Amino acid sequence: MLIFRGQEGVDTSDDALRERIQQHINWIEKLGDQHIDSQRLEDFGAHIVDHNNVETDGAFIEAKEIILGYTIIAAKNLNDAIFLAKTCPLLNYFEIMVRPVVS
Repeated sequence: MLIFRGQEGVDTSDDALRERIQQHINWIEKLGDQHIDSQRLEDFGAHIVDHNNVETDGAFIEAKEIILGYTIIAAKNLNDAIFLAKTCPLLNYFEIMVRPVVS
């Protein structure tokens, strides 16, 4: 699973968003059968710290802390997943965390 995490200073205009989405779609098409699923997440949510502490997105949430979305890919191993993640055009705009899914 590739998890896309925000970075400060990224253009958030509608045009920039459409361009990044198209770049991601083009990359997914190149992946072919290795692409399993991708989803963009809403711009709002909540961070549940413990039973008594729930934070909702607000000014205290920095752009670099926001999880923007994910892509699930089929990879042979972690190194293969890292290789594929490095080919993702969204790496030009965001951090990508690579996490294996427990099967």
